[in-house]
Amino acid sequence: MSAERYRPLYKLDSGGMAEVYVAQAESMAGFKKKVAIKRILPELLKDERFVRMFLDEARLSLHLNHANIVQVFDIGKSSSTYFIVMEFVEGVNLKKVLQYFTRKRTLIPVQVTIWLLNEILKGLDYAHSLTDAESGAALGLVHRDISPPNILVSWNGEVKLVDFGLAKATTQLETTDPGVVKGKFSYLCPEAASGQEVDHRADIFAVGILAYELLTGRRLFLGESDFKTVELVRAAQIPSITKQNPDVTPELDRILLKALARDPADRYQHAHDFADDLLAFLFSRSLKVSVRDVKALLAPLRKQLPTVAESTAEGGANVILRLIDDEFAEIRSLDDDNAPETGSQPLEGLGGDYDPSAPLSFAQFGGEDGSPPPEGLDVAEPTPVPAPGSAPMTRPTPSAPPPVGVASPPPKSRSMVLPLLIVTLLLGAGGGAYYWLIVLGNA
Repeated sequence: MSAERYRPLYKLDSGGMAEVYVAQAESMAGFKKKVAIKRILPELLKDERFVRMFLDEARLSLHLNHANIVQVFDIGKSSSTYFIVMEFVEGVNLKKVLQYFTRKRTLIPVQVTIWLLNEILKGLDYAHSLTDAESGAALGLVHRDISPPNILVSWNGEVKLVDFGLAKATTQLETTDPGVVKGKFSYLCPEAASGQEVDHRADIFAVGILAYELLTGRRLFLGESDFKTVELVRAAQIPSITKQNPDVTPELDRILLKALARDPADRYQHAHDFADDLLAFLFSRSLKVSVRDVKALLAPLRKQLPTVAESTAEGGANVILRLIDDEFAEIRSLDDDNAPETGSQPLEGLGGDYDPSAPLSFAQFGGEDGSPPPEGLDVAEPTPVPAPGSAPMTRPTPSAPPPVGVASPPPKSRSMVLPLLIVTLLLGAGGGAYYWLIVLGNA
């Protein structure tokens, strides 16, 4: 029986590869917690490379535990697709924040922008310096998709990175082909736009792009077509920020232009170096900023956004939620021992005639009443969702079944035990024992 039940509340976001739902995790003990569940679109299971990338993202995310990175609790699967169960951040992404201030024709204050950038850099510095727990070797993790939609800001002012879907570690089996451009074109670094190998300095360049757009209210790289945008990224000609925002001093302008250097060797070599210079600028100007400033800045935006009740009021949305509810009921944790290796066929064991784009059929994957799925589906019990910051939860190891072809020992027969007992008692207790054994034998 599943130790965790996920009940969808509403759809949070969707894209061409996956959709995200806010769900309520309900444990057997009655504990309830909101989580975000990323659901890979079933039709994409036909693309084996995409499935590998999705599982790579999930496995990498399980290693990340930092206040500025959205925590991943579990990797799950149903009979039709895969899921990532993650921390739910009640707030908004940076793209919506930028759109809000653009509509107001105002800019975010310089000190608040620096505070936001520092929080992003703290999360990146942790990820870039992550090492293998056993060997101590550097993982070489790079996010590769630092952009406004992937920066979440909670209503309380917390800043968190999400979606390591394009992340690459040196230990990953899913590698990037030479010359293949990955990431949103407007937030690429010049070396990525040229199809070259990238490292953690690509993320630093992307943070520089965010800084430019936050402080100017304008896009840095945006051409008439994707090709034109990539050409602008390759040239990396950065206009002066000071000329567009008088609150940006020449000193701060130089800091940001260093992060946006075309040559990676001329950039900040580490995220913490970039963050140190930004904080030193704040201190030198005696600029005070805290999470409360971010919270106050977002308060008007929060009032403008529709409530959960309003966003789920449409009848069509409720129908979709009922269908998703059936699928969420099937989610099972994908343990490392049971997970298909990266590069293996997705959802192995479903048969050669399985169509991932077809509607979910309970007759195909097991009864709706809880009857077991067909042999070979390899469904594992789910991992309970731990509270953020709590100790890792462990799973009891099930007893192993006997090897295939080896019969279990038969139960001891009463007909064999009783004669032995009679002989023993007769020898030791005489005629009195004989009476009781006759009674027992006829019982």
